Amino acid sequence: MNRRVVDTKDDAVRMYRKFMARNPTREIEMKWSWPTEMQEVGVGQAEMYRSNKWQKDLEQYEDYKHVAESPRITYCRDDFLRDWNNPRKRIPVAGPWVKFEPPMPKHFTILAPLLGVQLHLFTEREDGELYLPKNENIYEVRMDRGMLGGAVHPKTKEPFLFVYTERGGVHMIITGNRLKIKRDGIVG
Repeated sequence: MNRRVVDTKDDAVRMYRKFMARNPTREIEMKWSWPTEMQEVGVGQAEMYRSNKWQKDLEQYEDYKHVAESPRITYCRDDFLRDWNNPRKRIPVAGPWVKFEPPMPKHFTILAPLLGVQLHLFTEREDGELYLPKNENIYEVRMDRGMLGGAVHPKTKEPFLFVYTERGGVHMIITGNRLKIKRDGIVG
């Protein structure tokens, strides 16, 4: 099924200018489509990325870690979270499946190569209630050739983050009421 997308080029350019403190030099066509649904798996704790923002020499990169200052809802594809020591083994997750209603953005901002995302995954009680267990179910997610992207939802005008690869498309979406993508980086 082809997702309905709307033109969000101006939002993507504004986000890039704000985050990178310079104008974009190229436009890259989105070669994948947005997922129609994902599973809400827990709360994002931090995003880690490598960026050349603020660098005069654009070949120089610096590592950044943004610790979430407010709750971040995290959605994943069902086949995404895997055991680091045994990639064939899926990490069991709990949480509701959420359908993403159109429209979705046609344009997005490539923020940076991804170093990782830290997540606190839901656990399900016997009665079916979800909770975040204290000091348990905290994972650091890393992936080869992963990228951190940002976009503005065309309907709500709220920014969101997502993890993607060129070949695999979107693997994870991260949202939050106070999430912002600014010149200082990812805030909120």
